[in-house]
Amino acid sequence: MSIENVRDPRVTLMTEKYFTMRPKPLERWVWQQGMPASAERVYWYHWDLGAQNGTWCSQVPLRVVARDCCLDPATVTRAYQLLKRLALLRREDPGRDPRNPFNQATSVTEVRVPRELVVSLAREPNRRGGSAMATLAVVAPAAAAPAVRALAAVAEAPEGVVGRDESRATFAKLSAGERTRFSQASAHRRAAVEFDADTRLNPTDRAHVLATLESLARARPAAVAAAPRASVAGASAVRRLGALELLRLQKGLRTLATARGEAPPNELIGEIVYAVEEGALARFAVPLALNIALKKVREGLWSAPSRMPPDWSLRRALPGVCSAAGG
Repeated sequence: MSIENVRDPRVTLMTEKYFTMRPKPLERWVWQQGMPASAERVYWYHWDLGAQNGTWCSQVPLRVVARDCCLDPATVTRAYQLLKRLALLRREDPGRDPRNPFNQATSVTEVRVPRELVVSLAREPNRRGGSAMATLAVVAPAAAAPAVRALAAVAEAPEGVVGRDESRATFAKLSAGERTRFSQASAHRRAAVEFDADTRLNPTDRAHVLATLESLARARPAAVAAAPRASVAGASAVRRLGALELLRLQKGLRTLATARGEAPPNELIGEIVYAVEEGALARFAVPLALNIALKKVREGLWSAPSRMPPDWSLRRALPGVCSAAGG
């Protein structure tokens, strides 16, 4: 690189300063809606923060959003109303601020993808190395940002890239024991896993599994080491509560405890989440399942799920640690 390029402000902006990543299908869909520029600005503002958090949620005071987006608060309020009508945002009021009961806590905002775009997403062209990124998203969704750097080396080696269908077929060959060991290895950032003596994976398949583990070990920071148990491709799908659902559960338990003059029963959160995700309440829609659980707690009828493993724990960050911008 010449000295002129080193001093070029465009190069400095691309190599040293923060920049955003907007998926082209989503950006094009937003353009097609003809929404005001202010609403687009607010949406992408929360998109960037949600991507950085790894939860697609952010907790920023309205006045800070207005300041950062160079808008007045009334315009930001109208933008929120429009974005909620388009199902691009969900906002949840967490109630009173526990640290200051006289103030209302800042709402949690979750960015969404429109349903019609999700339906047509498979027809959109994929980036090079997209199969490895898809595998990473299944195993460690919270490591999205570091994954871009970790998979850059894979993209430079075409012979090491496996197609999405081939990757799914490879993971579908894993036995139940191999899937469990793979999940444990990825959770602890280990780049090795033990295969069965009679494994159905050939040497090429085993190399792909190990390469995936190595990418995960490099990409996932220490703060994400306790991510939720993930199901690899081919394993039975287990629904996971989003940040807003966890926030509603926390809020409901806190309301019940306040009415009784007791401390919030935080130990119930894990039991209820297990029941809703994998237990007896999994057959209901999430809002209904949470209402059933809270009703049982309120009536004193709640009991720990009988099939809940003794070592099961809620291995994800609760909304209370969602990063909030100050100012």
